[in-house]
This record gives sequence, C-alpha cells and structure tokens, in this order.
Amino acid sequence: MKALKYFIILLVIGIIASVVYFSLQDGTYSITEEYTIEAPTQVIYEQIDDFESWNNWNPWTMQDGINSTMGEQTSGVGGYYTFTDEYGNGKMTITNVDPNKKIVFDMQYDSGFAVSNSEVSMMIMPEDKANKVIWNIKGENSLKEKMLNAIFGIDLEKEIRPMYQQGLKNLDSVVQKELNKYTVSVDGVLDTGGSYYLYMSTSATTKTMETLQESMFQNIKKYMNIHDIKPFGNPMIIFEKNDPTLGQLIFSAAIPVKDRIETETGSNVLCGFTPATQAIKTTLKGKHEFLNKAWEEATAYRVSNNLDASDISPYIVYRVSKVETVNPAAYLTEIYLPIQE
Repeated sequence: MKALKYFIILLVIGIIASVVYFSLQDGTYSITEEYTIEAPTQVIYEQIDDFESWNNWNPWTMQDGINSTMGEQTSGVGGYYTFTDEYGNGKMTITNVDPNKKIVFDMQYDSGFAVSNSEVSMMIMPEDKANKVIWNIKGENSLKEKMLNAIFGIDLEKEIRPMYQQGLKNLDSVVQKELNKYTVSVDGVLDTGGSYYLYMSTSATTKTMETLQESMFQNIKKYMNIHDIKPFGNPMIIFEKNDPTLGQLIFSAAIPVKDRIETETGSNVLCGFTPATQAIKTTLKGKHEFLNKAWEEATAYRVSNNLDASDISPYIVYRVSKVETVNPAAYLTEIYLPIQE
C-alpha cells in the first residue's frame, strides 16, 4: 500500500510539475510567408476574397483525406467553409475585409482533444508593377494544446510554413493563368459606316507600338479637351502600311469624331476619314499581345472564303481596355479587315 501511495504522490507531483512547466512556456505563435506576384491588385484579390476560388490554389484542399464544404456564403464578412481531416474538423470564417488590400479570417479547429482559434490574414501590398502577398497566421496555444503538441511532437512552424510557401506559389500560377486567358472569334463580314477621326501617325515595331500609342492618345485627347471636341466612338489604331503581323509598321492612333474638324496648320493632330465598306470583323478577348493570333484567324477566314483585301487600311477598335478594367484578360479588341465589294 505504501508503494502505491508513493506512486500516486509521485504521479500527482509529476502532473503538477508538468502543468507548471507547460503553463510557463510561451504559447503564442505568428507565422508569415510572402510572395511577389506580377499582376494587378484586383486580379489577385479576386482569388482570395471568395472561398470558392481557394480550391484553385489552397494546398490543404488539394491533399488527400481533407474534405471541404462551402458555406451558404463564401465571400464577404461572414463567408465561411468547413473542413475535416484525419485528426478533426475546422472552420474558416471571414471576419474583416478591406477590399483589394486585406482580408482577416478566424480559424477554428477541433482535434477532439482541444479546440484552437487562430487569426489568419492575407494582405496585398503594391510593389512597383507587382504586388506582395503576405499570408499570416497567429494565435496562442492553450495549456492543453501546449501539452499535446509536446507529447505528439507537433511543430506548427514546420507544418504551416511550407504549406504557405506552396500556397502562394499556387496562387501566383492561378493568377498568371487568369491573366493569359484569351479567345478569338471571327464574327464574319459586315458593313461598316464611314466616320471622321482625329489622329496622329508614327512608325514603330510591334514591341514599341503600345507605348507609343499611349502618348499619342493622350495628345489627341488633350487637343480635343482644349478645343471642346467630344469623342464619337472608341479609340482605334489604323495600320497605314505593312501587315501588322510583321515586325515593322506605320500606324495612326485615332479617336472618332462626329464631324470633320479643320485642325490648325502645323498641328500634329490631323483629321481623317474612314469610308464605308465591308470588312471582316474579328474579336479578341484578352491581352493585346495575342492580337497576332486574331490577325492570323482574320486572314485565314479571308483566304478560305476567297475574299480579296481592299486598299482601305485595316484597323482595330479598343472596346474595353485598361481605361475600363485592370484585368488584361477582360480587354475587348475588334479587328476590321476591309475587303473588296
């Protein structure tokens, strides 16, 4: 009996000592990973503000044995999803939103032995032409959690950090894929009406054209503002010489106007006219760098339908550009290839 008594006393002392030891251990944790993504802020934010999109890049949901269930609301404050794994179940809830800047989540996890609460945040910080995405989790382990982590050898740092690293790389891949989505559709032959336009012309390469046209459009708009001239359509590029699929070309940046404008002698901004004609219309949705694909399909359509190109210069119209959207995948550009009637 004495041996049993001493054993119980030693056991109690051991338990008390363990409790005291673990209670004195720092249970706070904060784990942060960051990754620079070359993409507009809004495009990145769209991938992290809705749990439905998390399935595209979240490394945990890609693991076998983890089942996720989306809540009735998956974005905005109150949006959530639940998950189960071999050790327990959890829930992620959006608690705070600063659009295009930061989202804060509450994560609960019940292992059956203990229930933990952590604050997770994802922040987007502009950085030159890119954005730094910062992913953080922080919290404080309870006494029970500290004891269980020690007994089972659980190291949150080693478990979470590599997953955050992989998750941010996955996020970058998904965002780049979104940015590079494009479609080309040949809409067929249609009649185009004649129109006047104010324009500036220059020579360029396909690589320098986009930069040059920006300053040209700015100068035309400045001229129009000074003379109180209203635009009468979307900005356009007229290819005066050479096939635009070649490396060198001469083009005009133009903005349609309602009537003929008499510009001053010596002005860099001139007035031109596009006559009414039939043209093959082709629409590109996506980055302008895919315009060559659209030109190729338009030309292939003309050849396969035995249509002859006319002497009227081909042109493109920017229906949706970076003025209207930050997402290049949402750009809408129309190509008009005039044909002989």
